[in-house]
Amino acid sequence: NIKGMTSLRRLDLTNNDLSNLPPELSLMDGLTSLAVEGNPLKTIRREIISKGTVAIKEYLKLKLDPAALEEEAGPTIPDIKPDEVMMKTKTMEIKGKSEIPAELWDQALVCGIVRLSLQGCSLGSVPEQVYTLRGTLKELELDQNNIKEISPEMGKMTKLRKLNLMNNSVKELPQELSGLIELEDLNMSRNKLSEIPEAVYSMKALCSLILSNNQIGKLDANKLIGLTSLVCIDLENNNLGRLPPELSLIPKLRTLSVMGNSFKIPRPDVLAKGSTEVIAWLKNRVPA
Repeated sequence: NIKGMTSLRRLDLTNNDLSNLPPELSLMDGLTSLAVEGNPLKTIRREIISKGTVAIKEYLKLKLDPAALEEEAGPTIPDIKPDEVMMKTKTMEIKGKSEIPAELWDQALVCGIVRLSLQGCSLGSVPEQVYTLRGTLKELELDQNNIKEISPEMGKMTKLRKLNLMNNSVKELPQELSGLIELEDLNMSRNKLSEIPEAVYSMKALCSLILSNNQIGKLDANKLIGLTSLVCIDLENNNLGRLPPELSLIPKLRTLSVMGNSFKIPRPDVLAKGSTEVIAWLKNRVPA
């Protein structure tokens, strides 16, 4: 699903065998360069192609399913008086309640909240109403619930900077979450991950990655190196049998927490000296 590639800026498809273009390309706001010359396109005139990217996207938007246009436009804002406190704090915080009144969701929309906390609410899944807040929400805290799966819809919440899923039962993340290109803080401690989800490697703004108390058995250090903003990784109490020296090559890494795993090297006395010593120890063992 190319629409999920929210960070895509340039797409060059020249001289292929395309007979049509998906209308959904028109919904990719970040796409500023679309080259399609040299294809046997039957659904779009040559003069439109010659006018460039803007003209092509405007034409494709005319071909969209009305339902897709409605979804892109976002939810209807209720015509109600905003709650003064919520409007001022831009926060909705609910703790320990399994039923959330519709009136509160309406207020969250009207007030354009930036932070939502649903802690310990016995949620079995992420409420659908959460996704209607994607236009403003920057911090989402869903810790201490019973969530087992994350919907691909979460990938549309592109303004998120903090996502807390600690203490749930999540085994994996859908690839669509690679669209969270502004996410800086991801906490998935105390879930059921057996590996780092592939979508994480596309979250290039990540500064803090907390994955302690899972069942992660191995690391792909080469992919983690690509997270150039990463400052903190917490992998304590997993099933790691080996600690790759290449972790030390993550450019901004300052905190590396790895106690409570099954590897024997580095020894506990090295780990006890803290992150600086561990990172230095690993760096000395990177193959030349």
